[in-house]
Amino acid sequence: MKLNSLTSLSSLLSPEESEFLANDAAAKQARRLIGEGQEVRVLLDKKARRGKAVTVISGLHLSTEMRDKLAKMLRQKFSAGGTAEMDTIELQGDHVVKVKDYLKTNGFTVKP
Repeated sequence: MKLNSLTSLSSLLSPEESEFLANDAAAKQARRLIGEGQEVRVLLDKKARRGKAVTVISGLHLSTEMRDKLAKMLRQKFSAGGTAEMDTIELQGDHVVKVKDYLKTNGFTVKP
């Protein structure tokens, strides 16, 4: 069978395969965001750090596992060291603008 366009590919799928693909697409669309509208503050801190800049994300109300997972994702994404304690995450370096954009895409509300 010769296909003239990509739209005719769906005719080759069985009903079970079509249903599986539809369910998979619905699950991806319904996936929860980490933040879910939670308000956080992102600021640059240089005090008591001998002039070194540190990006501080405060006001996180996540479980310990979720906070650690978010900290790990941020450290890997921005190639920076950092730590997560209580309700804050600290990243080494000035990443304020990039962190704000990343958190907004994950459902957080970033306070000024």
